[in-house]
Amino acid sequence: MDTSNLKVFAQRLREHLKQHRISLQHGQALDLVAAVPGLRNWPEVNAFPDRVAAASCDDGACQRLASRIADRYSKIFSAQDLQKALETPLPEKPRKTPAKRPTLIKEPEPLNGKVLKYVEVSEETGRPTGCSASFLGVEFQALQYSDLIHQKLEKVAIPLRWNDARVLESTIPEITVEKFASGNAVLESIYSSRTIGLVKGGWLPSGLALQEGMVVMPDRCTITELIGRFLDGKKTEGANDDFLDFFADQHIRINPLLFALEGNLRKNPTPDVVEQQFEWACAKIKAALPKAELVPAGKESLRGIMGIINDTQAGMARKQEFLMRLAPKLHGNVGARRLPAVWDDVLAVADECGVPRRSMVVLAALSAAAIPNGKSPAKKLLKLTEPNYSTELAYNALADLRSLEILMYLFALFPRERLLLCTGDKDLALFWAGIRASGFAWQGGNFQCKFSPVDTLLPNVTPERAASYFRTEGEPRKP
Repeated sequence: MDTSNLKVFAQRLREHLKQHRISLQHGQALDLVAAVPGLRNWPEVNAFPDRVAAASCDDGACQRLASRIADRYSKIFSAQDLQKALETPLPEKPRKTPAKRPTLIKEPEPLNGKVLKYVEVSEETGRPTGCSASFLGVEFQALQYSDLIHQKLEKVAIPLRWNDARVLESTIPEITVEKFASGNAVLESIYSSRTIGLVKGGWLPSGLALQEGMVVMPDRCTITELIGRFLDGKKTEGANDDFLDFFADQHIRINPLLFALEGNLRKNPTPDVVEQQFEWACAKIKAALPKAELVPAGKESLRGIMGIINDTQAGMARKQEFLMRLAPKLHGNVGARRLPAVWDDVLAVADECGVPRRSMVVLAALSAAAIPNGKSPAKKLLKLTEPNYSTELAYNALADLRSLEILMYLFALFPRERLLLCTGDKDLALFWAGIRASGFAWQGGNFQCKFSPVDTLLPNVTPERAASYFRTEGEPRKP
């Protein structure tokens, strides 16, 4: 057996489940059939070809598949029923013309952006059918928490969706050249994604998130990766294939604010440290990517960085005390029985430390308590997995959360600006995607936004308790 067999199984399984009122996307079906070779998801299928080759569609494999469907969709199927569905070819279907929808056509304008080439591949053979199309101006829709939680970043396998890109060429009858089209596809890439791009609404691999005129804000890990990967705009010898390669030899607007703001001493940097870190980052970025434009240009941006440090210093100190006091309670596993008491403790300590209850650090602490068995991205983000918690660990965690706060503030201040925060921290990216922040605005000098966390970020929390925490959602948020 190989991956092409499993892709065929996924197609047949989708049709079978559709008859039982379970509608799946292709990526979801791929994750289900990963159970056949005993793997957790489709990225593992790509990572363990030997396991796939040794597998067969026998009773044990179909029983694993039945268990996975029952767990995820609460629907019981017998192994024999699923085996029959997987082994029965689908009837040939005529190609359907996609439903048309009204489109507002503007006067022709110069178009920039990515060119995406789509090549149709047969689900049965895994080979190209000869049909293809190319699209100009592709902007991928942000991916969500569920797309990242099981993602192996060594080789990316993700669903991609885009709207209203111009068709450059097409051999697919239903797609007409010079019209606008939307689409979706599952990307199974040999590229790794050492950095994740945080955008409004979710995340994308950094190179796929990059758009014309976008301002890129790399964190310290990303800048370290950039200067090690590129020299004079070219990829260095020995570097693997990664989505950061899209940055090579490009005119990219880079703001090194986050690098200088965090500093290198695991505490709020002094003005001298900020200046040294800023100048070092600028020099290294220009050596790696000479076509990059540093924004804002010049040392005037240092005043802005120091202003942020001064404005947040008192709040950072209060939040450090908050984390130091909670660390012993949140280091170990918080069982379902203890969760209500620990939840109340988190809010009480926040009040005592003068930390707003609906600040990011409090939400992260609540999530760290709610997700059991050390699987909480928020717990890892807050460094609460470390046995000897310290103010330095707390500062590093708060610096990460501050980067998200800055991103949200910028979304509110510059709603038309394209902004991208690049991070090498998957847990930070998961927390960002999981809180589903939206509604960024400044009103009367106060910042406002809304958090709508995914259920898996706050499991085992009663609806009443969650509603009590979020009921004042319309109030201004404070740093």
